[in-house]
Amino acid sequence: MNVKNQNIAQKSPERNMQDQCRHPAKSSIQLLLLRRFLWISTVALLAIMSVPFLKSVYQTITGHESTAGRISMHPDEMLLPELVLIPAGSFYMGEQNESFIKNLSADEKKYFGVPGKHVEIDRPFYISKYEITNAQYDSYVKAQQFNIPMEKNSIILPDVKQDKYDNYPVAEVSWRRAMAYAVWLGEQKQFSCRLPTEAEWEYAARAGLNNAYPWGDEIGVNNAHCRECGSQWDKQQAAPVGQFKANLYGLYDTSGNVWEWTCSAWRDQYEGQEQQCARMEEFGTRAVRGGSWAYDTKYIRSSVRGEFDASIRYSGFGFRVMCLFSVE
Repeated sequence: MNVKNQNIAQKSPERNMQDQCRHPAKSSIQLLLLRRFLWISTVALLAIMSVPFLKSVYQTITGHESTAGRISMHPDEMLLPELVLIPAGSFYMGEQNESFIKNLSADEKKYFGVPGKHVEIDRPFYISKYEITNAQYDSYVKAQQFNIPMEKNSIILPDVKQDKYDNYPVAEVSWRRAMAYAVWLGEQKQFSCRLPTEAEWEYAARAGLNNAYPWGDEIGVNNAHCRECGSQWDKQQAAPVGQFKANLYGLYDTSGNVWEWTCSAWRDQYEGQEQQCARMEEFGTRAVRGGSWAYDTKYIRSSVRGEFDASIRYSGFGFRVMCLFSVE
């Protein structure tokens, strides 16, 4: 036995106890570490198990907040637009009067769909018979309980009763709000609804004809509402919907009154976007169709198209809705 071992063997019990106090055994350290590990593991496990619960609570709270202020409306209390069935078919999209086209400048041609193109509409669809009215849009606003002003025609004076304008086309509605209304309408009617594409809009407006206007090639008098159309509302404001003769599909006011949003992104020439819808989150300009009360007869032709930012709100802008049986 060496000296080191002898010294250790000769230590008294008291000395051994003191050494143990100053230098804890490995087993004690391991026990301490094990306790800490178990404590940390228990806390972590509880945290993990609580995530679904917390998520459920959060969803319940946020869901309650998002619906708490909504007004419950009976279906009979809602004013929903009447829809007209448009058959499938094909047509030539764009201006078709050669003498009119010759008088257009190079910059003007894009606003009349020049050059045009042949388009197939491969399935029937529904479209609203009239432009969406103030009363119909108000039903949507009340049902959703939006914290926004009623988006009515901006020319209405404060002292005028609102119900006087219930049958006027709703105006100052941005593209996204018009799209949101269409989605809501689909939920009420159990259809898949949106704004029409440019192609769908023009196909429905032409109703199988190649004329400049739904009633023929001459503007005539009191056939529509525009700046020089000869109606009692000329140069003043939008007219109540349905005041003029319908086209052959039974649609009203496809020429004049208010520009109508389509779901299509604007392109200077037809290259496919006229048959598609822009995404809701997509910024940029959208195509509007039909002209309005503030424009002259040239700009209410069935071929006319306009370019405006999706966020714009203007008293000359309205919309109508397109619906399908099946979800797209």
